[in-house]
Amino acid sequence: MGTVLVIEVDPGAHPAGVDGSSADERMWQTVVAPRMALIEDLRDDPERITSLIEHTNVDPAATDAEIRELCAEVREYDFRSAVVVPYHARLADELLGDHANVVVVVGFPYGIQNPAAKRAEVEALQEYADEFDMVMNRTAFATDDHETVVEDVAAVNDAVGGKPLKCIIESPALSAAEIRRAAELVERGGADIVKTAVGYDGATNPAEVRAIRESVSDETGVKASGGISDFEAALEMVEAGATHLGASSGVDIVDSIE
Repeated sequence: MGTVLVIEVDPGAHPAGVDGSSADERMWQTVVAPRMALIEDLRDDPERITSLIEHTNVDPAATDAEIRELCAEVREYDFRSAVVVPYHARLADELLGDHANVVVVVGFPYGIQNPAAKRAEVEALQEYADEFDMVMNRTAFATDDHETVVEDVAAVNDAVGGKPLKCIIESPALSAAEIRRAAELVERGGADIVKTAVGYDGATNPAEVRAIRESVSDETGVKASGGISDFEAALEMVEAGATHLGASSGVDIVDSIE
């Protein structure tokens, strides 16, 4: 089931660290082994994928009824969270309570708002949101204004007050080198998790997830989002390094498990 994760590690290829372990050994202990264990767990018990899924409806035309359906599915399938736009944050919080997290998008969908505007958005949502998914300032990144990219994330990170912060870099619109650079910048700004995409520029592929995973520290998570519609695709993202999965097709992913 799924593709086979192949990670070549050459023990002793790098100088030993202060604890006597090589860089490859430390990578194995902190990154590779846990990921392989998770993949094996998912193969043995595929329904555990629900604990990684952030069930999503960020359609600007979504109705209250559709958000009620989203949250009912989160409760029924034990998804990790519901992801909604700010307008629906209060409703999602009322519907989910302590059952699952409410994730609210900030600076959506292009990240072009200035840091003060994003901070104000976060502050207005603190009562209802457990986590925030912000969008990197894509205009600043496109003009190589890396300082603004970092400062923008740092401003939002300060406003969230210790709640998990994900930052969307819209990887389908970037080259491999740009993905790596963007991931490094938003991590520097304080993002806990680097998220691939809003989805407006096409589906995410495993290579994008892998590029992010290789560009950030072990402590930083990776959220794959955009075009994940069945269990095999979800497993591929985990194999590539995803720790979280964003999908509007959460139910389809579970229903596709054989």
